Amino acid sequence: MPPGTLVSYQLTVDPVVDFTSGYQGGIWSALWEDFYCDWRGCWFNQRIEPPSWIIGDEVIATGAKGILFRSRLSPEGVNLVLYVDDLAPADRLEVHDPQGSLPRDQSSWT
Repeated sequence: MPPGTLVSYQLTVDPVVDFTSGYQGGIWSALWEDFYCDWRGCWFNQRIEPPSWIIGDEVIATGAKGILFRSRLSPEGVNLVLYVDDLAPADRLEVHDPQGSLPRDQSSWT
C-alpha cells in the first residue's frame, strides 16, 4: 500500500442527512435501523445488497449530498460520507492547511 496523508477539510455542502442521533422509529424508515450493518458480511457472505448501500441510493435520490453519522468504533467521533458526483459549483470542499505544509500540485511528489 502506498503511503498516504491524513488531512482535515473545510467544507460547505448542502443538503446533508444528519443521522448523528441514530435510529429512532417514527423519524426514520425501518431500513435505517440497519445503517451500521456489516456490509462486507452482507455482500460477500450472504450475497445481498447491504442496507447501508440501499440507504445511500435513497439519500442520493432525495437530492442530499451526504450522510453525517456517529462513528461505530468511537461514539464521540462523527463521520461524513459525501457523494462527490452530486456536488454542485456552490459546494466547497478544501484541504485545511493553514501553515501551507502540503504540496500545492503534483510536481512536489516527483
